[in-house]
Amino acid sequence: MNKSENNGIIKIDLHVHSHYSEDAIGSPKQIVRSIRKKGINGVAITDHNSIKGGLEGLKLKNEGVIVIPGVEISTLEGHLLAVGVKEDITRGLPLLETIEIIYEKGGVPIIPHLFRAMSGVKEKNLIKVASRINSIEVFNSCSLSKTNTKMERIAERYNLGGTGGSDSHEPEYAGYGYTTFDTTDLRIDTLLGEIEKKKTWGRGTTLPLYIRKKRMIKSIKQFFERGFKRI
Repeated sequence: MNKSENNGIIKIDLHVHSHYSEDAIGSPKQIVRSIRKKGINGVAITDHNSIKGGLEGLKLKNEGVIVIPGVEISTLEGHLLAVGVKEDITRGLPLLETIEIIYEKGGVPIIPHLFRAMSGVKEKNLIKVASRINSIEVFNSCSLSKTNTKMERIAERYNLGGTGGSDSHEPEYAGYGYTTFDTTDLRIDTLLGEIEKKKTWGRGTTLPLYIRKKRMIKSIKQFFERGFKRI
């Protein structure tokens, strides 16, 4: 599939935080309603080191949106998304070990915001695990356009598929970033399979500058409050 021509039949935001993340607000229900208004077909709720939001989202009925349970894990080298898992995964383990655990639990690992200062795993670590993953996040609504473009080139360099997500920490901005799936099958297993087959790509809109600034200030403040410990 030509990535530049992939308009995607299905659009799913694969990186959203609910109030189960210490740096976010909003319930899974509010998130689902927000993306539905934007015409987005689904969402992966990926709270920091907690599956609670994803499991709560699975229980929502008649909302017309598919919810994929997930978690954003703090590994030894940086953050890693796990989509399609239904239980917590131990934080603080090496990146490669965490990837293998995700597979064991029936999920799919995705490396988000590769170059982010405090939480990206960086290219030097991506190289070490590139043979064990299928996709990286090529669009993140909290990243600059030039950074997302750089991520697209990295994905192509290592022959990886791409995903997109808003990385929203407020329901209002869920759906700004999304992953395109060239399928009409909304079953979670099918969607995860498309990611594994490298048939997806990331698209979206960058969050407003004032929102990104507000989040940065909040992140720095919480970093000090945690005693200089990363989330």
